[in-house]
Amino acid sequence: MLPKAPFAAVLLLLLAGCQPDQPATATATRPNAARPAPLRTAAYAGEYNWGDTTREQAGGTLLVYPESDSTVLLALDVSNGPPAFHLGNMYRRAVVRRGVGHCAFQYDGDSLGCRLRLAFSPQAVVVSTERGHGECGFGQGVSADETYRRTSSAVPQQFSDAEGRKTRFKSTTPEQYNATGL
Repeated sequence: MLPKAPFAAVLLLLLAGCQPDQPATATATRPNAARPAPLRTAAYAGEYNWGDTTREQAGGTLLVYPESDSTVLLALDVSNGPPAFHLGNMYRRAVVRRGVGHCAFQYDGDSLGCRLRLAFSPQAVVVSTERGHGECGFGQGVSADETYRRTSSAVPQQFSDAEGRKTRFKSTTPEQYNATGL
């Protein structure tokens, strides 16, 4: 038979952890219930770059914002470098399935449209234009096609356009942004 003193001490410790009129598991489940599960696309969030981000040579920046479990918002800014320094930028939505995103859009009067494929990996995203669908509205000789290395996995909150105007991902959809001609 066990001595009474250790048994009483163990019983006191167990009882001290319980709150009156609540099951013992209530405090363990309540904090988790208040937090929503992270979006599946959060794994792709962040800033990706290639080439020269100071714009003295060719380079580009891609910001990826998780919008839903199956979509991300893309803010892309690319330059073909000297001597012309033609630019390309866009703010669009991509549908992502099994690590591959697809972004398609078409401008008025454009017969082919633009279709981009984004192949995500933990440290990079490879952007490629689908054959026959390269009318993306970029400057002459500018293409989004490149391997962009991930430089940050933090969820970006905003992006800046060529004039320095800031746009917040959460409050401005691509449709709103592109309709206003910003």
